[in-house]
Parts: sequence; structure tokens; C-alpha cells
Amino acid sequence: MLLHGLTDASTCWPTVLPRYAGTRPVVALDARGHGGTPLPDEPFTVAALAADAAAAVRALDLGPALVVGHSMGGVTAEELALAAPDLVAGLVLEDPAWRTAEPEGVDGPGGLPDWLAPAIAAVQGRTVEQIAAQGRADNPRWSEEEVLGWAEAKARVDPRLADVPHDWLGRDWVEALADVRVPVTLLTAGPGLGVVTDRQAARAAELLGDRLTHVAFPEAGHNIRREASDEYLAAVDDAVARADAAR
Repeated sequence: MLLHGLTDASTCWPTVLPRYAGTRPVVALDARGHGGTPLPDEPFTVAALAADAAAAVRALDLGPALVVGHSMGGVTAEELALAAPDLVAGLVLEDPAWRTAEPEGVDGPGGLPDWLAPAIAAVQGRTVEQIAAQGRADNPRWSEEEVLGWAEAKARVDPRLADVPHDWLGRDWVEALADVRVPVTLLTAGPGLGVVTDRQAARAAELLGDRLTHVAFPEAGHNIRREASDEYLAAVDDAVARADAAR
């Protein structure tokens, strides 16, 4: 199961989906408010996103699943493993949104990330190709298929996502790893280029012990799979093999 980041969508896995879809069931979800999925009139929380993912796993009879999550999808995957451990065989966390309550990690009212409203406003009224043109200019290392999937996702974000309250701090995400019982692959960006800090990665290693595989990508930013595709896929291959072996 593939869980995307905030303002992305199921279109944002163009290299991952075809790699595994021929050999096993693979599902890429559109989170609420993304990719055309309705946004309820209630707070936007990680717990709610994980409940949606759990409902999908159960409805499709996919569990236990290897859950791959990027950023928002990373904490959603972690919450799923904590709230419904029977549904999860392992986690792959791509620079998960391990936000803190420190001043530099707190954003607008209701927990709204301070970049979200401007990002949504920037694409309003623009075509997918116009958005893609900006994406190519801003992200020259991305492949064309990554740019197009990203642009399609941005065009389909529900603008009301910036109006509902957000809660990203339902848990201390790093400390909560102590209760995760499945193998975890943590993929981190280069220094100062991603969300997860060296201190957080070190603490994750303390808590998870031999259940953790940490792969650092020193030259990549937050979007690791878009900037280091081959190495990213190799790390996911390893996680898939471990999950298969455990079953």
C-alpha cells in the first residue's frame, strides 16, 4: 500500500507502481481531500487518515500489507501500524513528517502547515501542463513522469484543505516507534534537505533496534524517490523481500 504526502496523490508513484504491480496487489490511495477523494467537514488528522487506510486494507482484503509512506503518508503508515497492527507487515517511511511541538515546527492556527494555503493558491486556475512547466523548472532532477504525476495531483487538491483544522501532533512520532512491532525501513534526506533530523534517526535506531533499516540519501531532498529513484527502489525491494520472508 502506497500513501502519498500532503498535496500529492496516487498519481505520484509512477516508478513504484509498475515495479511491483505485476507480481503482487499494489494499492495507491488518494487521501481525503486529494486526487478527487472527498474532504469531510471535520479536522484533518493523521488518525483519520490512518483509519481511512485501514478501511481500504480491510475492504480489499490486503492485510497484512507492506505500507510505504512519504511525508504525511509516512506518519499515516506509522499510525496504521500502531492502531491496526494486524493489517501491517512492515513499514517504509520516506522522510516521514515527524513534526515536533518546538516553535520551528508549529505553523498556523489549528496546526495548518504554513506553506499549505499559498501552495494551493499558487495552482488555482492553472492547467496541469502549466503546473508541470513550473515543476520542471523547480525540480530539474525529476523525471518527466514524476513531474506529470506531481502536477496532476496538485491540480486536484481540494482547496478547502487549507480551511479545516489540522492536527499533526497526535503522537510523538519518534517515541511512538517503541510500540511498532514490524520491520521499519527509514529513508532520510541529506542534511538540512528533509524533515527527519539526525537526532530523530538516531533515536529511531535506539527504539527499534534490529527492526530498523536506515538508508540515508545524502544528496536527495524531501522527495527521495524523485531524486534518487534507483537507490530508493533498491531499498524498497529489500523491504519487500524482508516482508515476504517474514510471511
